[in-house]
Amino acid sequence: MDKTKLRKSYNILIRLAIVLLTVYFIYDQVFYRKDLKAIIDYFPEFSSSKQFYLNLVFAIILFPINQVLEAIKWKYLIGKLEKVSIWTATKAVLTGVSVSMFMPNRVGDYLGRVFVLRKANRIQAVLVTIIGSMAQLLTTIIYGCLAVLFFFPWYRDMDDQMNLWVYSGLVLMIVILLFTSVFAYLNFASFSDIIRRVSGRFYNKINKYSEVFALYRVKSLVLVLLISTLRYIIFSFQFYLLLRAFQVPVNYYSAIVLIGLIYLMMTIIPTIALTELGVRGSVSLFVFTMYLSPSGLWTEQAGVGVVSATSVLWLLNLAIPAILGVIFVYSLRFFRKNNGNGN
Repeated sequence: MDKTKLRKSYNILIRLAIVLLTVYFIYDQVFYRKDLKAIIDYFPEFSSSKQFYLNLVFAIILFPINQVLEAIKWKYLIGKLEKVSIWTATKAVLTGVSVSMFMPNRVGDYLGRVFVLRKANRIQAVLVTIIGSMAQLLTTIIYGCLAVLFFFPWYRDMDDQMNLWVYSGLVLMIVILLFTSVFAYLNFASFSDIIRRVSGRFYNKINKYSEVFALYRVKSLVLVLLISTLRYIIFSFQFYLLLRAFQVPVNYYSAIVLIGLIYLMMTIIPTIALTELGVRGSVSLFVFTMYLSPSGLWTEQAGVGVVSATSVLWLLNLAIPAILGVIFVYSLRFFRKNNGNGN
């Protein structure tokens, strides 16, 4: 069998494996796990509210907007290596979600996207995709840390001198962390120089990869950060709409603070998409219990509402994109001819 036929065979086998694994994991999560059982039991009670379907529809409408924004961000970043259409970028984002279903910490997101490219070097493309992910991570950290500063006075008595000192230290630590993180992100271009200096004689072997960081100046990185911020606002508002739909007793201001805490904690906990639904539910319950219990608002129905909102958000922003991504797996090229532009 010649190399061309081997490439085609391997491409088909890997595509098939991705489709089967993605479909199996989603099917297992939705139909065999117990996370969604409580939603079904309480659904008649939730759906009786006039606001239920209105909030749910608005949350669903925000789903494609969220995906398109991510596609725009990736299209802009990858455009330094290879020009792609918004349609190709959207397919890349969706197939990335599909591949990430069975890989830890969304690693598959990077791999799934770069295989839609025809010419660009794939290692360079992975590095570019990581820059976009870093912008999204930085956004989550910024708003999560601000949420911590707002939440602490709710949870602790600020008239206590010790709590006041702890809070002051927390403010200082967060200011230093955010300043350092934003400064490092906006100076991505300097990483090329740093790598060149520390790699010595090995630089010639990795220069085409390290030079990727120099492609993005402050203006470009700020734009990517703004798109990431807009995405954060959208999926946070989705969460709030779903909390309202499932009758969780929390106002918008408090919900945004609590959601910021949940997303921050989710970035710290290593997961794979398969287990993420259960982890999200547990983290959300922990945070909302801390907030609602002292005021006596925490009830069994509130707990079910939190889990329900979390589960539906997972379905909208992860499970459904993964299923849609399966449709486009056929376009992935895991093995291609050496065209002189990279792997």
